Amino acid sequence: MILLFYAFEREIAPFKRRQKTRALLALDGLHGFRTEIAGKEFAVVGHGIGHQRAAQTARRAFDLLPGAELVIGTGVVGALSSGLKPGDLVLSDRILTIDGDGRIDEQAAKLGDAHIRAAGRSLALAGIAYSSGAILTSHRVLATAAEKRRAKETTGAIAVDMETAAIAAEAGARGLPFVAIRAVLDEVDDDVVGAEMADEHGIVRPLAATSFLVRNPGTLLKLPRMMRNLSRATAAIADALTAIAHEGQLPADAKRARGSAARKRPR
Repeated sequence: MILLFYAFEREIAPFKRRQKTRALLALDGLHGFRTEIAGKEFAVVGHGIGHQRAAQTARRAFDLLPGAELVIGTGVVGALSSGLKPGDLVLSDRILTIDGDGRIDEQAAKLGDAHIRAAGRSLALAGIAYSSGAILTSHRVLATAAEKRRAKETTGAIAVDMETAAIAAEAGARGLPFVAIRAVLDEVDDDVVGAEMADEHGIVRPLAATSFLVRNPGTLLKLPRMMRNLSRATAAIADALTAIAHEGQLPADAKRARGSAARKRPR
């Protein structure tokens, strides 16, 4: 069994739609679904946004879903390297953390080098480009270009999120190999737009959104681009997970889905 973790529903939606046979997890306190791909059982679990929620959900998932052979963390990241664009994939080879006081540590996680190499081979066989490097997990949103560039200079990480280190730590505590494959949502010079409009599940809160937009009317002009970037990123996640599940040998329907998504991407 492969345990696959994501933060909010929109991140996993394109991958979920590709699974013709799936079932709800039906486990107390866990949100997600089960599916089988190429003879492999996947338990796909949503943990919400933030380090604490990810750690709590992962602990519960490991308790209720014993027998996992591999743990995968997926979702969107912010770029810290100038070469990364929305929809680009990052396969992590190291995990760093930065706490609320700005202290930086390398996460002592069982990254599963053999599984990382296998994931990379699967992506390459499927013709899917990716970057390999360190992912930084921050306990807060790095909302400005200045903050993201400073994090790059300090840590050397190429992308940032808020959950990877938490999942990796829980997997490592159980001796389970961990792989992080994530897609870029915003470029290093992009300010993060309206993070406070959403709740811990990534769902926009109407009152919070109204209040934010009243205070920041210019944000309305940036939202369409952000949503296009999100669509590119989530389609890339679906492609990557499908390639990894099939060890690079994509079935015809997956190739069609990938081709259709590529045609719809804005140039």
